[in-house]
Amino acid sequence: MRKLIIFLFTTLLFVNCKNYDKKESEVNIESETVLTSVTSTEFMFKTPALQKDFSEDTSNQNIMNNEWNVNLTGFTNQGIAGNPWNATNDTEITNYFNPAIVGIPSGGANVAIQWNALPGRINYYYPSMRPNDKFALADTGLLANGSLPPLIPADACDSGSTDKIKYGPYGPRGFQDEYCEWSVTRNDQGKITRIDFTCENPEYWNTVWNVSPEKVLELYQSTLDKPSIVMEDLYMKDSNGNGVVDPSTGNYLYNPLNKYNNGSGGAMHLTSTPNTIQTEIGLGTSASINRKNYGTGYEDLLCCGQFGQKFRNSDPTIGGNINVYAAQGMNVSLANPPGLYIQKPTSADFKPFTTPDGTDPATFWTTVRGQESLPDVDGLSMPGNYILHAKYEVPAGLGYTVSDILYNGTPVAWGSQIAQLIDMHIIATAYKGTIQSPLECVEASTTIYAEPLQLFYADVYNAYGSTVVPNPADFPMTTLSNSTYVTPKIKANAQNQSMVITVSGLDTSKGNPSISFDGTNITATVGSIGKVNYAVPGNSYPGNYQTISINLSAQNAATGLRKLYVTNAGQQKSEPMVALFYIIE
Repeated sequence: MRKLIIFLFTTLLFVNCKNYDKKESEVNIESETVLTSVTSTEFMFKTPALQKDFSEDTSNQNIMNNEWNVNLTGFTNQGIAGNPWNATNDTEITNYFNPAIVGIPSGGANVAIQWNALPGRINYYYPSMRPNDKFALADTGLLANGSLPPLIPADACDSGSTDKIKYGPYGPRGFQDEYCEWSVTRNDQGKITRIDFTCENPEYWNTVWNVSPEKVLELYQSTLDKPSIVMEDLYMKDSNGNGVVDPSTGNYLYNPLNKYNNGSGGAMHLTSTPNTIQTEIGLGTSASINRKNYGTGYEDLLCCGQFGQKFRNSDPTIGGNINVYAAQGMNVSLANPPGLYIQKPTSADFKPFTTPDGTDPATFWTTVRGQESLPDVDGLSMPGNYILHAKYEVPAGLGYTVSDILYNGTPVAWGSQIAQLIDMHIIATAYKGTIQSPLECVEASTTIYAEPLQLFYADVYNAYGSTVVPNPADFPMTTLSNSTYVTPKIKANAQNQSMVITVSGLDTSKGNPSISFDGTNITATVGSIGKVNYAVPGNSYPGNYQTISINLSAQNAATGLRKLYVTNAGQQKSEPMVALFYIIE
């Protein structure tokens, strides 16, 4: 099931991921092929799978479309900015384009990059593990007997390191790190009655919540077939059990790890900390840099470019193929609508499975959200499936459960036995550009500048940071690791807004840092400096960072996405983090 499929016009090229050869896989986009060009003024990032969750409410759907376009524009600009703060060879990103700025140039084509949904790192780190334990680990983060798996290297890219850590990523479903997560429902006898699969990104669900919490409640109820879900189940609460209000919206703050999206309680959207669309865009931008002297193969390239997690099925495959395009002088971007998509298993995939009554087990698959095919978008064809949420469930009238189905002669015991049949894909848009001079591998910079990571309202930061997240590895975590880069909204004349910046590379030895913005109509007063340990969204594992409490004020500030600078005392002005907040009227 582990494969790459490139769809290019009418040509299909099947390539084995492990033995991928650049010379054999050159993508031939003819310069004379002309497609309808979409100008930047016409272009909008569309919602995943062209999903219209407010189809009955034109006003809110328009708001949703605009909010999503703003978010994707910001994520793309952040990725293209690279890392000018503490790394070398990670800023000359010219072969990745932002269609919100330049549109879709003529002569492009969509290509599909595909991988298997079962966590590849399990097979890599535990090749001799019993299959039952591998399936249990993919489902629960623990072995079949409930114990933790053996420790793994702390840095997969450092072969000389002897440091070990618990298998992760951490979190209720952190170990499901291939951009596909699932939740298993069992009856009183322990038999599986339903498996929910999702690849929906958390940023999308945060955006829907910002538009209408009531819509999110409705979608939870209908998608999981649980009408008993109530609003109180879905928002963050303080230590007294009171709802926490998000100043950006005036609504309660969404809890991405609520009990219906937490471990086995349900699966509405991705929760593993590296499973975000912003991260996927960042991976693509970093991988689009032409590299030299990186070794051989996709895994070496990943370590060279410092993007993604080694030995996953997804990251090396995605990054490696995007890099192939860049090395050939092509410009790439995630195709519209950007997203990560489930591919529907076929009857042939279900060949090892047999049902008690002879029914084809593939028929128990139901696509709940998304679409199994899309029409052309922006003049380009859309290969494959665009499934966002699916369930696997035996119809009640048949009188048996998923666990009564046999897998190679043994009753199905784990959701991962079905998950192994699922492939995932992303679609990239590629068109002929210019071959850039290759850069050496990313290395630590000799001069470290303060890097703004995220900006939160203080109430939001405190709510996330004080909510402990139980996880199989029993690693100390809070919901802060499940925050997103969906930008906080600040009014054009806001005064004394209490906010928190998370930052790396902060040096207070010569005094407090200065905080500045693009333009002179926004100011910030620095308060306390603190520390925090969390997984910055997109990172597989938590790290140690600093925090800066500020009071932010604006005076007739220009609306739109804005930049934020954190500059260490005694240093020249640092580079900004783009699209870190959004000024509204």
